[in-house]
Amino acid sequence: MATQVESPIFVLTSWFKGLGQKRIRIVRLISQLTFLFVLNGTFLGLSRIPAPLPVHLPVGSPFVTAWGGFQAMQYVVSRGQFPFLVLGMFFLTGAIFGRMFCGWACPVGFWQDLLSWLPISKTKVGRTDNRGFIFIAWFGIIVSLLVLAISGLDRISGNAITSDARNQMFFDFFDPVGFLFGTLYYALTWENITLDYNFIASLDKVDMGVRLKFILLIAVTLMSMKVPRAYCRWICPTGAILGACSRYSILTVKVDKDAVVENLTSSANACPMGISISEFTTEGIKDTLCTLCGNCIDANPDALSFGIRE
Repeated sequence: MATQVESPIFVLTSWFKGLGQKRIRIVRLISQLTFLFVLNGTFLGLSRIPAPLPVHLPVGSPFVTAWGGFQAMQYVVSRGQFPFLVLGMFFLTGAIFGRMFCGWACPVGFWQDLLSWLPISKTKVGRTDNRGFIFIAWFGIIVSLLVLAISGLDRISGNAITSDARNQMFFDFFDPVGFLFGTLYYALTWENITLDYNFIASLDKVDMGVRLKFILLIAVTLMSMKVPRAYCRWICPTGAILGACSRYSILTVKVDKDAVVENLTSSANACPMGISISEFTTEGIKDTLCTLCGNCIDANPDALSFGIRE
């Protein structure tokens, strides 16, 4: 990994100066804020709907209005059923829109973007490592579904199974963003944790699982400040499944036929997912990490555009 060192003031100034030229980023920001409130809108009077969506909504989030896709998959498997509906949602969404919901709607993705905007020097990850670290997400997916499948088989066999979170949402029991989007709210409401000089001491009031999630959250936050969208790239199960379904998605980002791929350095540098220049083609971006965020188009609008994959 090679570190690009830039002055924090320079980064912040450049961001504000370039904001007027980033039309897609502004529209996407509006979309992210809208979905943030809609997907966490019960406090606004919105109703909950029992439908899985292709976004990551950690279990226990207090104001959610829908199911996160992988959360719904875990629950169905833990009941001893096959998640036909959830898989169908993932395949249909991925085949049409790719990972667009990761870039335009997911609250966790928005949190990751906020971290990446901090004026801190970023670390560029090589293509091999960027692709290789995805095994972390798939390891979490496979282990979680295996554990929950065993619980599901026990349930349909008539064996007594506790309602422990690990028997229904195994991944979410360890998911660090679950602390930020759910556990922290309840811990503060119930005054198990206090946001003052006694914060560290107050962690003794919560169980080991909560403390583990807090430690992992700190690690992921620090990592995401240096590597944009690190959680989305390598840890998020929803993103990994959508990526597997989006290799040949209908909607994509295409390179103009007259553009020289080698001249797209600015677009590659603008990509928050670290997609390399070699993945940009006239047929569409080949890398399944692409969230269709449009940063690459804003960086080079004459050479890139949204389009239908050929």
